[in-house]
Amino acid sequence: MITANITSENTSASEPNRLVWVDLLRIAASVLIVALNLTSVQLRGLPVSSPAWQPINLYLGASRAATPLFTMVSGILFIGLGKQRTLRQLLQGPVRKIAVIYVVWSLIYALFTLLSTPAGAGTLPGRFAALMVSSHYHLWFLPFLISLYLLSPFLQLILDHGGERVLRYAAVLLILGLLGHTLVMSGDLLPVADWVSTIAEKFPVGKVLLFAGYFLLSNTLLRYFSADRKVSAAIYGLGLLGALANAAVTWLASQRMGATDLRFSDPLSLMSFFVAAAVFWVFRSQVSKVRFAYRARCLIANLSRLTLGVFLIHPLVIYFLEKAFGLSLLSFSPILSVPLLTLLVFFLSAAVIFGIKKLPFLCWMA
Repeated sequence: MITANITSENTSASEPNRLVWVDLLRIAASVLIVALNLTSVQLRGLPVSSPAWQPINLYLGASRAATPLFTMVSGILFIGLGKQRTLRQLLQGPVRKIAVIYVVWSLIYALFTLLSTPAGAGTLPGRFAALMVSSHYHLWFLPFLISLYLLSPFLQLILDHGGERVLRYAAVLLILGLLGHTLVMSGDLLPVADWVSTIAEKFPVGKVLLFAGYFLLSNTLLRYFSADRKVSAAIYGLGLLGALANAAVTWLASQRMGATDLRFSDPLSLMSFFVAAAVFWVFRSQVSKVRFAYRARCLIANLSRLTLGVFLIHPLVIYFLEKAFGLSLLSFSPILSVPLLTLLVFFLSAAVIFGIKKLPFLCWMA
């Protein structure tokens, strides 16, 4: 999502080598991140016994794949296109851009939080500094993205010179790392909790390296992976199973705690991997075959360039809709409210960012 806004900002939709399906995947991932934050925030305030809890939890289980999908798209567009960058180009280009955006939007959300919540303990400057340091809940991905950018020269070497065998090995390491991370999270739900957690923690894989694995995985699937109908059906089946398993373990953990437990609402769980891989493969194997008209390609390209801004601003839009119009996932049946409110927030956010990008002094913010 974010990388694409940097690498393809000046790319014409009419260029023959433009990957329209990647733009569509980026848009789909952006819609999922809106659904993810809508559902996760709503669940935290709901008792597990609420009739709305389980439908919202099911949507959360599917939308958790948003962050891995963003990372996979970024992997294609940042290192998959083979654009070599010097350290100076890296630091003065994408790293500086995302760092500035992170600081500015952390400032915006710190001010927003101070103005929209009752005064707490401590001085105003102290509270503001604490909010700046902790940042808003959804901005955590930007420092991770900066870390991936800094690792990208090494990842580029692996991609360009490692060959298919090395990339497949990297995919296996990613899956093993995700399995270990998932086992650490689920220790108290397993029969031999202490043993499992102890063994898994002996083989730590840093989160940045797991996200780096997604960077390489998308390029492995793009360059070297092919699947017949049976294999594709298995991938889709695992994706559905992953979404249901995400919801199931969240329900089990919440039942045990007696309150909503979102520890499994994690982008680096094995369940989220299966969902992300299935969604990615739908776009790679099916959507990529669709031939879009010129106007459709232009519209898709322009909308995809707004996804960074949608990511940044959508919590403010959610807050405005609830305060001004009383709209939330509980306004009507969650079976309908989750998809409808998700699309409303996405398109309103995109419209606001479109307007901001037209302003000469603010266009850099998104």
